Amino acid sequence: MCLSNVYQNEKTKENLLCSDVTTIETDGSTVTLTDLFGRKLTVEGTLKRADLTGGTVILNVAE
Repeated sequence: MCLSNVYQNEKTKENLLCSDVTTIETDGSTVTLTDLFGRKLTVEGTLKRADLTGGTVILNVAE
């Protein structure tokens, strides 16, 4: 099973949005993250980078 940590704008501890993400869905400028426990987080943003082997996803999110 591949799980990812999702960060806002850059990979730093302070910018972690969600950990153990199993599903990422996009709809225009909205990104919905679902974690291992089924919890969902929806943010306004776009995909910046996805490192699937490293388990890291970075979203462009306005602050």
